[in-house]
Amino acid sequence: MKKTEDEAAVQHKRRLPSDERRAQIVDVALSLVAKYGVRGTTLSRIAAGVGVTHPALYAHFSNRQEILLAVLDALFERIRDVHRSSAQENALERLRDIGIYHTKLLASAEDGFVFPLFEFIAASPEEGLREALGLRQRALAQDLANIVREGQKQGTICAEADPEQVGWLLTCRAWTEDVAVLMGVTDDWNEARSNQLLDLIIGSIAVPQTTRSD
Repeated sequence: MKKTEDEAAVQHKRRLPSDERRAQIVDVALSLVAKYGVRGTTLSRIAAGVGVTHPALYAHFSNRQEILLAVLDALFERIRDVHRSSAQENALERLRDIGIYHTKLLASAEDGFVFPLFEFIAASPEEGLREALGLRQRALAQDLANIVREGQKQGTICAEADPEQVGWLLTCRAWTEDVAVLMGVTDDWNEARSNQLLDLIIGSIAVPQTTRSD
């Protein structure tokens, strides 16, 4: 009996190598979190989105929480790509570039991380994801703090600046942009205002041009 196109497609999906199937599961789960939230991202929906049976998921993940943690990793890797978006050697200007890139990325509606990120933040404590979420967010803020330290060594950022504080200030600015998009208030918190805040942060840590060693 001739297989239907759907049956053939499912069998083709089943022939994916394990690492590709795992990546597919994570990608599907990420899109489901953005659409239904963490609670609504059920194993049944994930399996249906991937095109496999519910039990087949256990060949790649031991349980639903393990899938969600893998989604968190993929999500924060996308955010980390924003931190890697600038090739500026000058650490101060790299921080500025990162902030501007985040703004433009949100305006393009191609960020792929804002909606699922805040669904994870809003998830019930019963999901057991709070600690994992916090650890990953701290690592992102630390990425920015490390750029500040680099700028201090270069002589472009004031030695008195607190790297952790600056890292969190820049993170909070990004969160403000994220929330403005989520709440639909970008007319109030717009690109111009957000970039003014970025300039204030950058200006507060910059070594005056006349005193720089470079």
